[in-house]
Amino acid sequence: MRIKKLTAVFGGLEGAALEPGEGLTVITAPNETGKSTWAGFWKAMLYGIDTRERDKTGFLADKTRYAPWSGAPMSGEAQVEWEGKDVTIRRFPTRTSPFGGFEAAYTATGDPVPGLTAANAGERLTGVGREVYLRSAFVGQGGAQIGASKELEARISALATSGEEDVAYSAVERTLKDWRNRRRLNRSNGLIPQLEEERGRLDAALGEMADTRRRKAQAEEELARLEKRRQALQSDLEIWARLEKHELNQRYAEAYAEWEQAQAAVPQDRPHPVFGTMSGEEAWAFAQAKQEAQETARAENRRRDTLRGELERAAGLRRRRTRAGVILVVLLALSAAETLAMQVWWAAAVFGAGVIGALAWLLSSRRLLRDEERELAQLQSVPVPPAGDILNQAAQYREELAKGVQARAAAEAARRRAEDLAAQGGQLFDTLEMLYPPAQSKAATAAQLDTVGRELARVRAELDRAEGALAHMGGPEDMEERRGALDAQLVRRMEEYDALTTALEALSAANDQLRQRFSPALNRAAGELFAQLTKGRWDKLALTRDFSAQATQRGGLLPRTALALSAGTADQLYLAVRLAICQLTVPGAPLVLDDALCAFDDERCALALELLKEQGESRQILLFSCHGREAAWAKAHGVPVIEL
Repeated sequence: MRIKKLTAVFGGLEGAALEPGEGLTVITAPNETGKSTWAGFWKAMLYGIDTRERDKTGFLADKTRYAPWSGAPMSGEAQVEWEGKDVTIRRFPTRTSPFGGFEAAYTATGDPVPGLTAANAGERLTGVGREVYLRSAFVGQGGAQIGASKELEARISALATSGEEDVAYSAVERTLKDWRNRRRLNRSNGLIPQLEEERGRLDAALGEMADTRRRKAQAEEELARLEKRRQALQSDLEIWARLEKHELNQRYAEAYAEWEQAQAAVPQDRPHPVFGTMSGEEAWAFAQAKQEAQETARAENRRRDTLRGELERAAGLRRRRTRAGVILVVLLALSAAETLAMQVWWAAAVFGAGVIGALAWLLSSRRLLRDEERELAQLQSVPVPPAGDILNQAAQYREELAKGVQARAAAEAARRRAEDLAAQGGQLFDTLEMLYPPAQSKAATAAQLDTVGRELARVRAELDRAEGALAHMGGPEDMEERRGALDAQLVRRMEEYDALTTALEALSAANDQLRQRFSPALNRAAGELFAQLTKGRWDKLALTRDFSAQATQRGGLLPRTALALSAGTADQLYLAVRLAICQLTVPGAPLVLDDALCAFDDERCALALELLKEQGESRQILLFSCHGREAAWAKAHGVPVIEL
């Protein structure tokens, strides 16, 4: 296969085109101008972009790294010569993948290329899968060194042994180990551990079943014992209940009798002959009022008697004075008449004036006497209300009322006690059964019954769990049958394991012989190329199965590993190995080298370019370089140069 033209909208490439020559083409450009992007584009055109890759710290997935800077959809076209015909392949975005669309057509006619798909395009065009191509004919920056690969090893082994082996030792070993590991990888993985684990589970299940049956029997026995104990305690509680009922009936009968007695002791409500239906306080107030009225009347009579005596004494005195005044008037009148007769006028006037004065005094005294007599007439004794022993009567009445209140309160309290006991179930009649209290108190019996109830619930739950577990486990016969089948399978798997172990040992022994001639063609080709790159200073090179290299200097006795070589010589060694692998694995595919010679000095670079030009006679080689020396050498030796 040969690349004729590449056109890319890919990363920093915006519609850029690249047309390499048929053999070696040196493509030169400064760093950061798209050399590695072209190499990545060619890889993506062959094998697509893995959309499963994710960005990580220090790593960008290809779908992110090569997303077009312009924001345009990622797309590309490659015109190649394949199997003698020009073919154009295109990749473009789809709804689910940025580079998942694919077309392949013959350039001349536009007809689709049969059987060429997005998934197999790289393998069909180059003849190898992605891993082999990237480890052989595609050298990225700093990627000349090659590591172990089962796919690459298998292909080189098949080619190097001239068809004697069609698979690599590691693949056969891996297959046998996979088969053996499927029987037993370690204590936890593999068919044998699984069978042993299942048999262990069966043994454990059978043991658990026996233990569950034992626990079930114990639970049933414990349940029967607790039920018997519960019935005995309930019987004791029933006796306590009957005893309490009997005591309640007795208390009710006593309370009822007390109620009847209290009712009989309540006095009848009859009006009092003095106080009527007064309350005690009212009767006492009434008696006090009666007593006070009597005392008041007596005091008034005493006052009146005293006043009457005083008035009678004053009236008697006034009567005597009046009589004396009458006598005086008579005497004065007689004297006035005698003097008048004697015509003693002044004496008659004096006596006349005396008579007149005496008469005036008599009239006044008479009027006062009548007032006093009238006042005496009015000072009659007031009637004294009969009080008798009314205060004692009121006190007795009040005491009788208090006793009645107490009797009624006692009757009411007795009634409430009787009704309360009746509400509790008390009755006037009672059974005649003879009951004896149980050995322990009612509280202790109830506490034990509660404890027994909890124990019964616990035992029933344990019994239910045991019965449920037994029902879930199934019959022991099925388990025994399954264990027998497992034993037979274990025997067979152990025989297979032993057989595979024997096969691996035989394969290892055969591999020891094969390693003595492993990839002789690759070692020979790589050694010749390495000698050419080093001007014969190193003439032997050997690769181990994991592709680590050892080189022997001309005339030297002991080989040296790549780690013991100088950096420049090691790079020459890795380039020789790459070219040798390309010769054996992908002889027709283009070889892409991205700055593969950047670490070479000028002499080594010139030797490498001579070799690449020679290799370019049989294959297309694209050498990307950021140095001007490769371009200068190419121009001087007639090699095409493309400046990006």
